[in-house]
Amino acid sequence: MIGRILGSRYEITEKIAQGGMSVVYKALDLNLNRYDAVKVLKEEFSTNKDILERFKQEANAVAFLSHPNIVNIFNVGSEGNIHYIVMEYVKGKTLKEIIREQGSLSNEEILNYSYQIARALESAHNSNIIHRDIKPQNIIVTKDDLVKVTDFGIAKHSDSATITNSGKIIGSAHYFSPEQARGNMTDRRSDIYSLGIVMYEMATGKVPFDAESPITIALKHMQENLPSPKKDNPKISDGLEKVILKATAKNPIDRYQRIEEMMTDLRTLMNGERLEAVSSDNTENTQVMGAVVPERIAMKNDIYDDEKPSNSKKKGLIIGLAMILVVVAGALIGDAVFSRSNEDPSGIVEEEEVAVPDLVGMTSTEAEAELEALGLVYEIQSTETSDQPVDTVLRSIPEKDTMVKKGVSVSVILSAGEEKLFVPDITGSTVEGAEIVLGNNGFILGTVNEEYSDTVPKGEIISQDPMVNMSMPKGSAVNVLVSKGPEIVISLVPELIGKTEREAQALLEAVGLSIGTVTKQPTGNEEQSGRVVEQSIPKDTEVKEGTKINVTVYEYTEVTIPSNLIGKTAGEVANILRGLNLKPELVDGTQNGDIVVDVSPSSGSTVGYGSAVKILGEPEPEPEPEPEQPEEPVETPAP
Repeated sequence: MIGRILGSRYEITEKIAQGGMSVVYKALDLNLNRYDAVKVLKEEFSTNKDILERFKQEANAVAFLSHPNIVNIFNVGSEGNIHYIVMEYVKGKTLKEIIREQGSLSNEEILNYSYQIARALESAHNSNIIHRDIKPQNIIVTKDDLVKVTDFGIAKHSDSATITNSGKIIGSAHYFSPEQARGNMTDRRSDIYSLGIVMYEMATGKVPFDAESPITIALKHMQENLPSPKKDNPKISDGLEKVILKATAKNPIDRYQRIEEMMTDLRTLMNGERLEAVSSDNTENTQVMGAVVPERIAMKNDIYDDEKPSNSKKKGLIIGLAMILVVVAGALIGDAVFSRSNEDPSGIVEEEEVAVPDLVGMTSTEAEAELEALGLVYEIQSTETSDQPVDTVLRSIPEKDTMVKKGVSVSVILSAGEEKLFVPDITGSTVEGAEIVLGNNGFILGTVNEEYSDTVPKGEIISQDPMVNMSMPKGSAVNVLVSKGPEIVISLVPELIGKTEREAQALLEAVGLSIGTVTKQPTGNEEQSGRVVEQSIPKDTEVKEGTKINVTVYEYTEVTIPSNLIGKTAGEVANILRGLNLKPELVDGTQNGDIVVDVSPSSGSTVGYGSAVKILGEPEPEPEPEPEQPEEPVETPAP
């Protein structure tokens, strides 16, 4: 796949991850000149309709979600048997890798990562998307601690009628909820359970339930109580342990019912406040309500087999209702007795009743005077932060127009003014990272402006307003100025061939360019010396301002003809001259084997680089024959 271009747009540059069904590549978006991540379904699954549908479902599930803590989906496509999803390229480590490297994490890290994961789930849940596979492997953490939740491959709409995929349990055994293990309908609380397991692993460095078989792990999720995180890591705060244990309750009714409730408790711990009791659904407030039906507590469109109250809960419910009846009866009897005691024998009420005036918006002094004029007692119950001036009445108890007897106390809640917080430092962060930091510190991201910068990398924040550590009301907006990177100005490369080096430099500087490396090329033509013969980027090419253009310049060079050429063969002399970058020419019928008798210019002369040198040779004379020897007379023996 490396080097392949998908959709005539995404050039695959490197492989960055691999899963059971897909491979993730880094790719260059040729249209936007940015790097994206491209998830490609493995070829062996490209004809499997169920898997292909699940693969496409990932893109459909989050295509319309846009949140800083969710990996964005940009595109989806097919090309032959290649099916792919284009998503945001996030450079960082998975939470699983961080846990393996560090073991247990600090309370601050756990709270920070958990809150960001919860924000991602909040966005998904509000769009009726349930992730169903929350685990550290699907959570990426960038270098500036920004969390990105990915892999919505088995996500579903919360109003979907589908329970499982052809009756199969979907999810990762170490992290899925008891209802997932049973194959029951899953809802938002399943994601909350999985997040609780992830928090447990961050706190202890290990998963709470482990075994060789996924079935055994599933049974443990259904049957065994979660071990105490503090037992494995005493450094975990009591409040953090309470959140983990509530999130991982076996029965969904006993968990956080909404991710926002969990976020409230996480935020409380992040602010350094003590968590007396984990959040509930406003059960601490006095309410007028009908009989408690357990099924009403479950979220809309969610069905569970195990949500019927146990016998012990039924007994508790009956006892509670009985106690409520006793209290109500007592109150009625007491009221009747009190009423009779205030009546004379004729039945005439002795004490006068007055209506509580509208105190909201008054100052504390004005409210006190108003009540005293009516014969009522002024009492301050508490103060609350608000956008109203300090000591302004926010509420009264009883409320306005309530009829009360004179002498009764009327309590008020006064404004403590706006809550002030210190603005955090977000310079150097990305906009997404800054939004997380601001949210965690009680602020919101305001106006985002951009400008070019030669010193701050593209996408990072140059400055902020208000500045760091300024005391501002909670919820204030912080405006940021983001770097667009160095300003890119396009220049056209001029024609440099034939120009002198100085002329070329002037032409380049006129369009914001400059000469880079200057390479010398020898020449025997004195007129060409100092002129450009070659340029690294052709004329009329568009380049970024400041680009350096390399050039090759002629340099006049002289060569001395050697003095030891006479007597050698013409072929040998020709090779010697070529080695000196001269051009040998054989004249007057000279052959390579002839003996050189003359060269022109003569030996010892200086000529220009590449000049022609004539070679004159003569055939080697044939050797003279040896003289004949006279024959010696042959002696004839005497008879």
